[in-house]
Amino acid sequence: MSQQNKLKPFFYGLAELGPASIDIFLKVYLLLFFNVILGLSPTLTSLAIGLGVLWDALLDPWIGIFSDRYYHKKGHRKGVIYSAILISVFLFYVMWRIPHYSQLSTFLLLFLVSSLLNSAISLFSVPYIAIANDLEKDNLKRTVWTGWRLAFFNFGSFVGLSVPAFFLTTAAKLDSSGASAAPYEKSTLVLIAIMLVSSIFSIYYVYRNTEATENSTELVAHAKFSHLVKDKKFLRMMTSFFVVNCGLGLNSALALYYYKNYLEFTESQTQIILVGFLLVFTLSIPLWIYLIRFFDKRKLIIVAAFLLGLLTVLSFPNYKGVDFWLIASIASGVGGVLVGVAVVLEIYLSDFIKEKELETQQNVSGQYLGVWKMSSKISRAVAIALAGPILEVATDTKILANYFGWGVGLFFILAAVVMALPIKSDLKD
Repeated sequence: MSQQNKLKPFFYGLAELGPASIDIFLKVYLLLFFNVILGLSPTLTSLAIGLGVLWDALLDPWIGIFSDRYYHKKGHRKGVIYSAILISVFLFYVMWRIPHYSQLSTFLLLFLVSSLLNSAISLFSVPYIAIANDLEKDNLKRTVWTGWRLAFFNFGSFVGLSVPAFFLTTAAKLDSSGASAAPYEKSTLVLIAIMLVSSIFSIYYVYRNTEATENSTELVAHAKFSHLVKDKKFLRMMTSFFVVNCGLGLNSALALYYYKNYLEFTESQTQIILVGFLLVFTLSIPLWIYLIRFFDKRKLIIVAAFLLGLLTVLSFPNYKGVDFWLIASIASGVGGVLVGVAVVLEIYLSDFIKEKELETQQNVSGQYLGVWKMSSKISRAVAIALAGPILEVATDTKILANYFGWGVGLFFILAAVVMALPIKSDLKD
């Protein structure tokens, strides 16, 4: 194997750095920014963001079909991805510079821009994830591609938290009110530069000296979602993924409020928790890839999701007065390792899609990934829609802590239960 081919999985994963940094920045700070800085009510903010995500979710399957058709025609997906990168960074820039004239105007502008931005990011992510299946046919070797993608996703999330943390901490020293938009605007410029450089270079390198694929199979001529949703194995995977993402989305939306308002942590302490979690999550990826050699992927997902739910329910409502470093060890350490099972779910999905392509002799990666992304976006919309009303009713911070613990944890436990439901195809696996 040439040196270039050995490096391809690494540089493939690099493309996730920019989008991941933008994604976590949006998840953690967007609700807070429009609520606290621009003065939009929590309910209207969460509603606008949630509707934007829901709009994008409905487009994801069609983006998948478009990606497959483009691949069938061109033999690659890079034209779609390059366009998506440029559109995404432009809309991301605009997002944090929306003027505030009234509640209604800000609500409408937030909904419009967030809808378009989410769709642009999907236009990148759906064909990007499909590249691994296009270029690497071996399931075992493709786990390395998936591992690097998730590693860079976590590193990107670290960047997406660290950059605003730096500007916010610096601004707080100069202005104790902390009500300035400047740190967020400066953060966007840095993250835009990272995405442009890393993602464009990554896609260029992966496709460098790679000839267009001559596809001898016929492409599905039109959208046939029935064969996707009727596939019980895929439906079980997608439903479990949907439920767990509701929990993760709610966790992201409430995290800053929980750590700062309920536990009264400083900005630095909060960032230690968040960054520590991402670091442990990243370091746990090789462990999970190693474990799939000895244990069934589905069973690993069930056990990790259940334990994560149990940990969340039992610990987060009861952290008041507990030593900071003990909280950090449990939330970031144990929680980070358990969330690392996400790499197993990604590999489980990738193997399933490759089996379907061999079975149907059709290019279906984009379609399955589009529906998968749709599930992810709808779950995020549900989480955001729940976050606003929770913040409205959580007049007592103990109420917020209960939602952050029980509300989030029960989603994880339910996801484990769904994945454990038996179907006929389990006998063949």
